Amino acid sequence: MEKKRESGEILEHMLLEEVKIEDIHYIDPPDEWNPVLHQKEPNVPPVLIEEKLQEDEKEFKEYCLLAHHRSFWKANAKGQFTIRALVVRSSVQISLAHESIRNCTEEALLFDALLRNGLCENRSRLSELLGYSRARITQILNLLKLPPEMRRKLLLTDDISEFQLRPIVRIADKRDRKNMFNHLIKGKLTGRQMALFVDEKERDVEYDNEPLADIEDLMDADVQVDESEMKDSEESIDEAGSSAVVQPAYTAELTQLLKLRSSEWEKELEKRGVSRIDMEFLKGIFKLQTGLYRVAVDILEGVIEANPYYAPAYFYVGKCKNLLGDPGSAENALRSALELLPEEPDYLVELAIVLEKLKRDSEASAFYKKAGSIRKKSQMGDAR
Repeated sequence: MEKKRESGEILEHMLLEEVKIEDIHYIDPPDEWNPVLHQKEPNVPPVLIEEKLQEDEKEFKEYCLLAHHRSFWKANAKGQFTIRALVVRSSVQISLAHESIRNCTEEALLFDALLRNGLCENRSRLSELLGYSRARITQILNLLKLPPEMRRKLLLTDDISEFQLRPIVRIADKRDRKNMFNHLIKGKLTGRQMALFVDEKERDVEYDNEPLADIEDLMDADVQVDESEMKDSEESIDEAGSSAVVQPAYTAELTQLLKLRSSEWEKELEKRGVSRIDMEFLKGIFKLQTGLYRVAVDILEGVIEANPYYAPAYFYVGKCKNLLGDPGSAENALRSALELLPEEPDYLVELAIVLEKLKRDSEASAFYKKAGSIRKKSQMGDAR
């Protein structure tokens, strides 16, 4: 089994450059940052990119800090004159820099800098290079829509995922957004809890004067999305996607309609009132069933772009990528599906299969066991 490398191990064999700290443009640490609290963290070489700037008709270069801010802040606080860093200049360095990053905000900063400076010409090229879907690239870049003070605080921890932050990005009201963010930092709400709260806010549900009380209720609740709510939340492929997580039970009913297998199946689905986003999902599954895996991926990624909470679309992208012999991309898609539905046994089994192909047998075994345990509990519940 291949042991997963730590951030420092990934970069330590790279040719690092000695860079003057005064030549580096960086984000200041938040007021609550205390270097003493991070002393035990490894000093991972910062990731930089060299940017060309122009001032008073003169062109000059400046290094921009993209990742491993805490290591840089510690070095700066100690009064170091220079620091050894990885300066991203090629696709090889892009892949290694990305592999070393554990912080979702730093991942967004890396993506933005690569696109802004032309090291990746567009998001499609970036998705090919990193094995991400285009939708996933967009989701991560959307974190840069958060206010600067929030992004600075996120640099203090690697424990908060993009999925947990996704609903906050969509909140327009500054007070609600700040309250939700602060509670996420303190209480570690799950992404599903945040999504449900935002969904209710957008439906103009009335709350008490203190909205945090409702968020606290969510923390203790067994978060479930019933099928009727799911159907009401489905929207057109041309409109913004719902924040309610689309469940496999719902899409299983849709895929049953594909058994019509006639040239008129799309017309039949329209007669039954299937929405456009569901129709696109079914087209993707149909292409998968006929062996057109690449076409299926393109269609299903369009579904994800329209509705980032369409969990089965991530799952089937993972299946297609696995069938195409790209287990790395398959793993990314399946983990996105499991972020939305962590207790879905089919998703766990498919990820275990992919991990076996990646020679990560211990991880695969754990996912097989978890899937078996969930199915056993489900069968015991049905037997009662």
